Amino acid sequence: MNQQAANTVFLVPGQGGDPRCALHDLYRADHGCRATIDDILDDIERASGGAGQGLREVLLSDTRSPAMAPGIPQLASYAISVVLDRVLTAAGFHPEVIVGQSFGEIAALVCAGVFDVPDGTRAVCALNAAFRGFEGRGAMVLVLASEPDTRRLLADVDRTDLVLACVNSPKQTIVSGPTDAIAALFDQPGDCPRLVRLAVPYASHHPELVVVADRFRAGLRGTRQRPLRVPVHSPVGRRTYSDTDDLHEALVDCVTKPVDLAKALEHTGSRHDTLFIELGVGDGLCRCAHATLPSARTLAPLTGDLSWLTGAPSKSPVALRQR
Repeated sequence: MNQQAANTVFLVPGQGGDPRCALHDLYRADHGCRATIDDILDDIERASGGAGQGLREVLLSDTRSPAMAPGIPQLASYAISVVLDRVLTAAGFHPEVIVGQSFGEIAALVCAGVFDVPDGTRAVCALNAAFRGFEGRGAMVLVLASEPDTRRLLADVDRTDLVLACVNSPKQTIVSGPTDAIAALFDQPGDCPRLVRLAVPYASHHPELVVVADRFRAGLRGTRQRPLRVPVHSPVGRRTYSDTDDLHEALVDCVTKPVDLAKALEHTGSRHDTLFIELGVGDGLCRCAHATLPSARTLAPLTGDLSWLTGAPSKSPVALRQR
């Protein structure tokens, strides 16, 4: 395909999306997609051991199963991002830079060649293990408000254990904290921004999660850092990584440090011809890109038809998703 913009940015989402049935249509699109998906899922299932049981059914089924075993949503989201990276690059989309949001930094580093698929899988399993015992003790809440308004809301709630975890766009943030602090947030009287509890089983990007960070660091031992093939810009590190960075430690930082996705979007999308492509089940990051950069062009591959696979001029990525 020769239709891509001069500056293409892959956006890798974090947790919260529903991965069930996500790869069903892509798996049946053509033999190349099927082979790519089979190869990646085989690698993930082998590297995850019993933790990956049921992953293939979750992603490839044409019906939504009523529940997913613990750890499967994270492995499934990771698999989706890696699959989309392989399929999109085979279709001619070559990123100038990759941005991983939160949990998405693991897949972003795999897509950039820093970790292979098995090591990335081990990193996901290590993160799941690090948070074991913290499920249900904390939560994350989407706040449809600007960063200043969210900070004022937190000051009104007056809970020091409630923190601003993410700035997604000029009018969208995420708050993180223990369950009782989250309850206090929802109980705040008077007019307040719209609040949406996210489908994440624990709080993250919270400075009090030092124990989780230490467990995760220990779990990453044995995974090997390789040279970057594609630049990765971190909304947590607020910089573009280099091969001299300890990228294991960069992943650990994602447990306790906040995310500024809006600044990452501004940095990577400063050119007028930038095309943002979301490597996930929805278009949440594409919406953040458009909210941050109103002229942004975006493509969310799994939210519509799969005509982007063919490269037909009338179905170029710019035509598919210019909001």
